[in-house]
This record gives sequence, structure tokens and C-alpha cells, in this order.
Amino acid sequence: MENLMKLLEHPFDSVKQGNAEEINARCKTIAQMLFDNYCIKCGNKFFRFAEVEFYYYKRECAGNTNETETPNFDVEWNKETYPRNKNAGDFFFHYSGMDICFQSHFDDSKKENEDFGEFGGILIRSILDGDQILAGPLFCANAMLNACKEHMPKLMRADYKKNVLAENTTRCGINADKNQMEGSKLLLCCYAAQVDGTKLDWTKTSEKITWDKNNRFFKKTTRNYEYERFKE
Repeated sequence: MENLMKLLEHPFDSVKQGNAEEINARCKTIAQMLFDNYCIKCGNKFFRFAEVEFYYYKRECAGNTNETETPNFDVEWNKETYPRNKNAGDFFFHYSGMDICFQSHFDDSKKENEDFGEFGGILIRSILDGDQILAGPLFCANAMLNACKEHMPKLMRADYKKNVLAENTTRCGINADKNQMEGSKLLLCCYAAQVDGTKLDWTKTSEKITWDKNNRFFKKTTRNYEYERFKE
């Protein structure tokens, strides 16, 4: 896990702030590592990564740094990030789901100063339960937590034999992603397009059990999931 931890500790070191190609490539490198070599252990179940989104904020206090030496990631794509004070590889639960954290440098006493901090993480949007796609960040978080017993979820090395073809696309429902200028488009979501040469069918995601109030019984329904952006 050493190489992954180094990337989580310094996710965008040497990457230029405005260089979409470099940022996209770094996101894909981290995602590919998660897809091929890691899983999340929850009780007796092991969930494999299928889709992740990247969120990152870095801005130094203007009075303490020379911006030409330490460029800030003060761009639109970092404005959606939940502040947190976590170590690299920690899980962070929030209103949108569950993140694997980057190393944070965030002083709660200075949280009113929006020009300060470094934090962010990788939102787990979809996971594989065997061959079944569990899609959607809250659905994934609930599935993983409900599978846990006496221990919380744990990030583990897995070294899967099946190779994943990872692809970049835009994040889901983020206006900053939708409105970018052509030619410098950030693609901060990575998903598994193929597993061991077989195309993953994103139209067939997990089922859910719902309560039919009119007929007063539980029924299974297929979850709606926005996968159209995977066709870009």
C-alpha cells in the first residue's frame, strides 16, 4: 500500500494547477491503482472499486507563501470539497457518501478563512459486489456499512488478476464540470469500462427493495443511475 499512500499524501505534487491533461492523468493513475490492486473489506464481504470521483482543495494563506513557488489549486473544480482534518487513506463519511481521504492540512480554528487549507478525497461512487454493480455514492456507503460487523470498513490490498480498463469522464451533477471550456476539460471521475476484456454494462446496476404502499408489500426495483456521461 506504500505507493498508494504516497499518492494520497501528495496527490497533485508536480502537477500544474491549470493543466487539465496532467490533472486528469494523475486522477487516472490513482483510480487505476484502486481498481486493480485494492478493495474495501466490510465484515466478510470484499467490495471492488468500479467508479470514483476526485475532489481536492489547496489554497495557502496569501501572506505566508509566495504563489509563484507554491501555486494554489484555486480553480472551480475544488470548490465542491468538504473540509476535513484527516490522514491519507482515512475514510470520511459525509452527506454525499464516503471518501478515501488525501492528507489534510486544515486548522479548524481558521475555518472562517476560506483562503486557507488543503483537503479532499476520492468519493466512492460505485463498487462491485461480485459481478453486480452497486451504483451511487450513498447506496455504496450504506451497502458497505451494513455489511460491517464489529469493525469499520478497511481499505485492503487485493491484487486482482482481472485487469480493469479505466476511463475518465466528468463528475456527476457538478456544474463546474459541465461548463468548462473545450480543450481544457477536467475529467475528474474514473470508471471501470472493461473488466478482463469484458465491457461493464452500466445500464444494469443494483436492485433495491422498496415498500409498495398501495399494495402493502415489499418489492424489488431496478435503481435508476446516470451513466450517460460514460459515453463521452
